[in-house]
Amino acid sequence: MRTDDRGRNELPEEQSRVMRSQEVFMKSLIRWVVAFGLVATTAVPAFADLKVATSLTDLASVAQFVGGKHVQAQSLCRGYEDPHFVPAKPSLMKSIQHADVFISTGLELDGGWLPLVLPGSRNPKIQPGAKGFIDASQGVDVLEKPSGTVSRAEGDIHPLGNPHYYGDPKALEVVADHLAEAFSNLDPPNAAEYAANAKAFDQRMEASLQKWEKQMEPFKGASIVAYHKNFVYFAERFGLKLFGTVEPKPGIPPTPHHIDELAQSMRKAGVKVVEYQPYYNADASQQVAKRAGGVAVEVATEAGGVAGSNDVFSKFDKMVSTLAAALSGKRGQP
Repeated sequence: MRTDDRGRNELPEEQSRVMRSQEVFMKSLIRWVVAFGLVATTAVPAFADLKVATSLTDLASVAQFVGGKHVQAQSLCRGYEDPHFVPAKPSLMKSIQHADVFISTGLELDGGWLPLVLPGSRNPKIQPGAKGFIDASQGVDVLEKPSGTVSRAEGDIHPLGNPHYYGDPKALEVVADHLAEAFSNLDPPNAAEYAANAKAFDQRMEASLQKWEKQMEPFKGASIVAYHKNFVYFAERFGLKLFGTVEPKPGIPPTPHHIDELAQSMRKAGVKVVEYQPYYNADASQQVAKRAGGVAVEVATEAGGVAGSNDVFSKFDKMVSTLAAALSGKRGQP
C-alpha cells in the first residue's frame, strides 16, 4: 500500500476501481428498490384478494366499496367515454389477463366491444359462463323493454331493455347486493365482510337518496330534453318528464331539421333544459337550447365523467346540483 503526498494511505488502483464500481452498483440498487417499492405500493392495493375489472366506472365504484381492502377494481371504460363504443384495443385485453372477476353492465350496453375484449384477454376465469363473469344487471328493474320485433330502422334499440339503469340510485343497491354474493362465492373467507360492506353501501345510498329527493322535489313533473335515452332511469326516479331527445332516434346524430323541430316544440311547451354527456355533441345540444330559449348543461351519467364525480355518490351529487340549478333558472338562462 502506498501513501500520497499528504501521508494518507492509498489503495492499489485495481482495488480502488473495484470498490468504486461496487459503490455505484449499490447506489443504483438502492434507487431501483426504492422506485420499485413506490410503484408497488401506489399501483396495487396491498393484499387484494380479487382483481376486478368492469365495463363501467359506476360498477368499479360499487365493486370497490363492496370489496373494500380485498378488491382492486378498475373500469375499462372511463367516465368521459361513451360506454357503447369503447375501442377494443390490445392494451385493454392485456389489462385483464390476470383479472379474477369481470363485471359487465349487461343488457348489451357493452355488446359492441366486450365480445372482442374478453376472448382477446385469453383469461378463462372471466369469460361468459365462468364463475368470474358477472352480469351486474341481474335483479334490476329494467325499463323500456321493447315489445315485438326490433328493427334497425328504429335506431340503436337494445332488445333486452334500456341498459342505463345506473342512473337510478336504487338500482345500484341491487348491484351492490349482487356483487357481495358473487364475491362471497369467489372468496368465502371474506364473505361476512362483503355482506357488511354491501349493507353499508345500501344505507349510505338510502341516506343520500333522501337528500337528493329533497333537492329535486321542487321540480317534480318538470320536462327536460336529453341528448340520448340514457337519462330515463334518473328521470323516473326523481319525477322528471323526458320531453324528447336531441338524437332523432337512439344512436342517430341529429339533423338540422330535427334540431329546429325539437327547439320549436320546446318553446311552445315551455321546456327550458337540455342535458348531455361529455362524450356527446355539445354543439347540437346548445343549438337546441338556444333556439328554445333555454339552457344546455353537461351532466355526467357515469362516475368520473366530470370533475368531482369520482364515485357513484359524488356523481349523483353533481347530477342533482347541476339539474336543480338549471331547472330553477339559476344556470345560464337568457
